[in-house]
Amino acid sequence: LLFGSLSLGFMLTETKKQPLDIPGIFYFNSLLLMASSILLHRGYTQRIKKGKPALLLPSVVLGIGFLMSQIYAWYLLFSQGFTIDSSGQKVAYLYMLTGVHALHLVGGLLFLVYVLAKYNKKGRKYFEVATFFWHFLGVLWIYLLAVLTLNAG
Repeated sequence: LLFGSLSLGFMLTETKKQPLDIPGIFYFNSLLLMASSILLHRGYTQRIKKGKPALLLPSVVLGIGFLMSQIYAWYLLFSQGFTIDSSGQKVAYLYMLTGVHALHLVGGLLFLVYVLAKYNKKGRKYFEVATFFWHFLGVLWIYLLAVLTLNAG
């Protein structure tokens, strides 16, 4: 509901200042997050066969790469003059949507690190939940990217 209402606000807000162009790095970010999700899924299915957390660490590294790229995307927007206080509501919604997603991603990364660190004790039973949540974040990002791209101008 949170992302749906923020998306609706973004779509209904008019751009009164300079047109908003979505940075190309947002698309690169998508590839990082999809690769991370694919690795995590493969790791989960291998875990069932081999009994160990395969590919969990590379998934976490790609997720961190997504966050670093996201920070760089915000820097690019900011350096082009797209600030929250001077660029209008559309830009504020963009920062809000991507920022709230990033916060959820940080939570997901912390959960994945917990699963990795405690794998032999408690982590094994949480691996499936962490994988499901990570896939949800990936699908959510694709949705947000579509909303941002189709309604930016």
